[in-house]
Amino acid sequence: MRRKLRLTVRIITGFFAALFAVILLGVTFLAIAEGVVDNSAYTPPLRPREDISALIRKAEWTEEDLDVLYHQTGLKRPALEALKQTPENILLYQEALYRDYVLEHAAAAFTTPHDQIKGYKTVENGEEKIVFSYIPMAPLEDGDVIVTSSCHTFGWRNGHAAIVTDAAAYLTLECIGPGTNSAAGEVSWFQYAANFMVLRLKDRDAEGRKEIAQFAKSHLTDIEYSILTGFFSSPKDQELEPKTTHCSHLVWQAFKYFGYDIDPDGGPVCTTRDIATCDLFEVVQVFGFDQDKLWN
Repeated sequence: MRRKLRLTVRIITGFFAALFAVILLGVTFLAIAEGVVDNSAYTPPLRPREDISALIRKAEWTEEDLDVLYHQTGLKRPALEALKQTPENILLYQEALYRDYVLEHAAAAFTTPHDQIKGYKTVENGEEKIVFSYIPMAPLEDGDVIVTSSCHTFGWRNGHAAIVTDAAAYLTLECIGPGTNSAAGEVSWFQYAANFMVLRLKDRDAEGRKEIAQFAKSHLTDIEYSILTGFFSSPKDQELEPKTTHCSHLVWQAFKYFGYDIDPDGGPVCTTRDIATCDLFEVVQVFGFDQDKLWN
């Protein structure tokens, strides 16, 4: 009797999941065909551009200095300290932050439209042109988390999240969408997104964060995607043997195994926005979000 009940539940769940995917697919292709871009995905810098050439070379930065540098470059203290020995590189982040960007519509997965950077406007020989570009990423460490709200479904900015598993090679672990399994991804995908944030766990050192990244790589690779994880298909906390996952759940599961619940509201589903607003993380870099409100 129990086997029949479980089979019935699986059939019903599978039917509605497939129906939902078909509907999303139709809406996605329609949106892409129409070239629709939701410009709310990108927020330009809040303050006018300033000359920071002297400030970046100061021996010590005050809190006021750090605030100015953050609003001029999108970089917080961890990134600025990592770049302190090559201060001229900090100017590259300011340049990138203040460009006049043009967005375009693409697909993150076959069900999810993605707002991304097509390039920035510039004038050459009296003619306006769009120059292809990507956004420089702050110096990364294994175990860092990258989130974006640039992916959206039915008007809901579900976003995307990934954990950095090999910072030197610019590799992440992520789970993209229906029909895929979790696999290695590239940091560069986020560098073309209309916005992103780099987050770092506060109370664990670099070696400890690397341990979390290695756990994710070893135990959370090749896991089937399911948006229903935490509801019907699988419990939220699957510990060492996950059967299903999705992008933000994968990141949540990696940290949960080490005792960090990065879902502030503790509900059945951890969303990308939940991760972005979790106070267990410190911000390393912000691009394309409101620099004061972030994802709030």
